[in-house]
Amino acid sequence: MDFSFNDLQRMLHESAGTYAREYGDFERRRRLMASAAGHAQEDWKLMADLGWLALLLPEEHGGIGGGPVETMIIMEALGKALAGEPYLSTAVLGARCLLRHGTQAQRDACLGALASGDYRMALAHREEDSHEQRHAVALRARRDGAGYVLDGVKRSVPDAPDAQAFMVSARTDGPAAGRDGITLFLVPATAAGLTQRPFRRLDASRASHLSFEGVRVDDGAVLGCPGEGAAVLDDLYAHAIGALCGEALGAMQAMHDATLEYLKVRKQFGRPIGTFQALQHRQVDMYTALEEARSLTLAANMALAESLPEADRLLSMAKAQTGKSVRIVGQGAIQLHGGIGMTEELQVGAHFKRATVIEAMFGSRQHHLARLARDAQA
Repeated sequence: MDFSFNDLQRMLHESAGTYAREYGDFERRRRLMASAAGHAQEDWKLMADLGWLALLLPEEHGGIGGGPVETMIIMEALGKALAGEPYLSTAVLGARCLLRHGTQAQRDACLGALASGDYRMALAHREEDSHEQRHAVALRARRDGAGYVLDGVKRSVPDAPDAQAFMVSARTDGPAAGRDGITLFLVPATAAGLTQRPFRRLDASRASHLSFEGVRVDDGAVLGCPGEGAAVLDDLYAHAIGALCGEALGAMQAMHDATLEYLKVRKQFGRPIGTFQALQHRQVDMYTALEEARSLTLAANMALAESLPEADRLLSMAKAQTGKSVRIVGQGAIQLHGGIGMTEELQVGAHFKRATVIEAMFGSRQHHLARLARDAQA
């Protein structure tokens, strides 16, 4: 496997790095995170102008036909910048779902507005008792004439407050924990009977609990084939994991760089604390953990881009390693900063909070280690 970037990827890497430097000022991000929206509309517009929102779209829809590796590059920059824009929900999961599983009518209606930044989506899948069971869906969709009626609750839907539509997993047949009988629907946020209860997560990002009470949708709202939504979820999970590992790399890189700089300027006993061997060893541990996560994340996204059979295993390996690396890098960054590392004014704490949320999304480290163990025993 060739781990070098092609010309398009190098161009994206440069532009994404420029964005992180120019728009990732921590004091600016603190103000945005505390605002009602949680992010900047001008940043979202800039992402649209740069073509990032259309990254996965083919040329006929105004995109460049990018894939998981290109997404990883953008997500790493967003992680470094501590960006709160709903890029994963809309430009990754939303675009992927419409392109791969949407009807022609859905693509024609939504993709142009998505690329321009005027249409935002969110995946409404997690439920209260699902824990980390990917196919545990209790929200019911019963057939009613030429459509369906949805009843149930979805928990902790990221980026829900600003979304114009939700990709909703519902059970049309089978038991609540069964793989068969799941159907995904594209449901407008303004649908009658759909209510939101917004809140902020640990990292100050916005999410909502959604309640569906007699929400009616027609047959044109189905994403993929009725009853075969598990395959859609598997596809979205794979791309979400690859992208989130990329974002975690950016957060860890920011924590590592900030700590290295602090060790150079903070003095004790008349010399920089970075000259003390014990602290040097800790910094090396952080760097090693970051590069271990980087290698697996790149390998996983490249395998996903090529649809290789080992992609699923590599994605679980990357997510598990990222969870481990986040702990090593985050705890090291906070501890090496000393008392100031625990304050809200320091960026390493904010990055660690975001990386901790990432670790819990789409399967924790323990979940993916268990999946790898089951596969090894099969």
